[in-house]
Amino acid sequence: MSTPPYGEQPGGHPGGQPGGQPNPKYGTDPYAPGTYGGPMAEPKKFSLLKTFTLVSLAIYVLNALPGLFGGGDEARQEMISAYEQAGMTGQEAVDAAELGAAFNTGFAWITLIIGVGLYLLVYFGLVKNKNWARVTGIVFAIIGVVLSVVSVAFGALFGLGADMLVVVLTIVYVIVTIYWLMLAFSGEVKAYLKQFTR
Repeated sequence: MSTPPYGEQPGGHPGGQPGGQPNPKYGTDPYAPGTYGGPMAEPKKFSLLKTFTLVSLAIYVLNALPGLFGGGDEARQEMISAYEQAGMTGQEAVDAAELGAAFNTGFAWITLIIGVGLYLLVYFGLVKNKNWARVTGIVFAIIGVVLSVVSVAFGALFGLGADMLVVVLTIVYVIVTIYWLMLAFSGEVKAYLKQFTR
């Protein structure tokens, strides 16, 4: 009985698979041998990173809502009283308070629009698997946490009153943002995005 040629198993099938199919590579699905060395599947942490980007955006918008309406009548009256104590007449104080409220409302809208734009920039960048979006998000998340903590600390230090809802939303925002940063710094997320920068 003759010996089969090198690389051919008994039965005349190269590689030992019926029909001449080569042996699957080690560690791959035997039904899809070409998957070896393919792209890394999206890890759960990256999916969570995208989800919590939207969660953080929602909290950011909710936190900005009070500033969009000038703080209400109570805040307006406090401004009028402060202007009157500074030496203004009643009408001058009212005019100054209305101007200040309009300025604060306009500033709040501009800040909100810019913030939402940055959030969407990061989110859609992540959807497209761009590592720059992760890095950009990290920078703005750190800035956001610092500003939130400083704002709360400043208000507590100088005895400035704050709406309890705003305080709760700020705390939730900080917690969500810290969790987002943990996901963004995850080795799985960095490795997943790295394959798209080659």
